[in-house]
Amino acid sequence: MFEWSAVGPADELADETFNRVARRIDEGQNIENLIAYIVGVAKIVCKEARKKHLPVPLDDAPESRLRITPEPVEPDIRMQCFDKCLEGLSSERRFLIVEYYQQERRDKIDRRQKLAERLGIPQNALRIRAHRIRVALENCITECLEAAAGRNE
Repeated sequence: MFEWSAVGPADELADETFNRVARRIDEGQNIENLIAYIVGVAKIVCKEARKKHLPVPLDDAPESRLRITPEPVEPDIRMQCFDKCLEGLSSERRFLIVEYYQQERRDKIDRRQKLAERLGIPQNALRIRAHRIRVALENCITECLEAAAGRNE
């Protein structure tokens, strides 16, 4: 989990997680499902590391996070590419992705639950659909930016 999220040195964060769990066990806390408890503590440690904005050396970042992106271009070009790619989606896919990324925190969760209900699908299926649409959008935008960078040279 820590390697994937690239929030800091994964082994140090894992050690911190296990230290916290061990401390709770030493304090006498009864833990029914140890694996679930460890995962929960790991999520908390991960969130704390994100808040601290621990820089991750490029050598330690997972390769999936080291995408080669085109040279920076003007923000207007990025928005033009985003708009073009969004317009290229079917109306159903465009609606889903726009709705999926609305709101924040609890409102976002509630909105996604209602969206899944409205579409008549489980929340996990909604997440998968949104992920696939986002990946397609990212690829389209990257291609558009590369083409724009090529025209500027």
